[in-house]
Amino acid sequence: MPLRFARQLPQTALLGVWSIKETHDWFSARLQLASEEQEELDNLPERSRLDWMATRYLIHLFTGSSKRVPGAKDVFGRPFHPGTEYHLSLSHTRGYAAAILSPVATGIDIQIWDHRMHRVAHKFVNEEEQAWIEGPHQNAYQHVLWGAKESLYKAHGRRQLNFLTNLHCEAFTYQPNGGTTEAFISLPSGMTRVFDLYYLPTAETMLVYVVEKEG
Repeated sequence: MPLRFARQLPQTALLGVWSIKETHDWFSARLQLASEEQEELDNLPERSRLDWMATRYLIHLFTGSSKRVPGAKDVFGRPFHPGTEYHLSLSHTRGYAAAILSPVATGIDIQIWDHRMHRVAHKFVNEEEQAWIEGPHQNAYQHVLWGAKESLYKAHGRRQLNFLTNLHCEAFTYQPNGGTTEAFISLPSGMTRVFDLYYLPTAETMLVYVVEKEG
C-alpha cells in the first residue's frame, strides 16, 4: 500500500501523502462514491481522476472507520468532512496526493519539481520576498512560496485574495531536509491571520502546509 507517510501534527492535525500506484478500479472498490462525488469525478480530465480518488481515500484512512463518509464542499468550493468540526485541505499532482485534517484552519499543497518555476514566479513572489530568495536555492524558495500561497488561499477558504499583496511568507533559510517559518494573510479589512508554515522536499516533490496559530 503506497502510503508515502502519515504523521500526527501538533494540535492533533493529521497529515498524509500517497504515492499513487493503484488503478481506477482499486479506488472505486474502496470509496463507494456518493452521486455528487461521482459527478465531480466524471467532470475531471482523465489525467486527474486517480489523483482525486487518492485524496478522498486518504481522508477515509484518517477517520479509521470501516464505513466511508462521503466528502462535501461548502458554498465557496472548499472541501470539508461532514460530521466533524475539523478543517480539511487536499492537493494532488501527477501521481501524488496529499491531505491534511486539522481542528484549526489549514491548507496543503504538493507539487512536482519544475525547473521552469522562474517563468511564473512574478505572479506570486512579491518584491520583499524576491529580495531574500536570491541565490543558489532560488528555485526551491520559489516552490516553497508557491506552495505556501496555495495553502494560505485554501486555508482562508474565500476567493479574491491576491497572491502578491494579500499572502506573505516570512524570510527563512532554505533547508534541503525541510523546515518551517511563518506565513500570513493580510485581509482587505485590515485583519491579519497568522500561520505556521512547514515545507518538506523530496527528490520528486515539494510538500508545503500551513496551520493557523491559535490565539
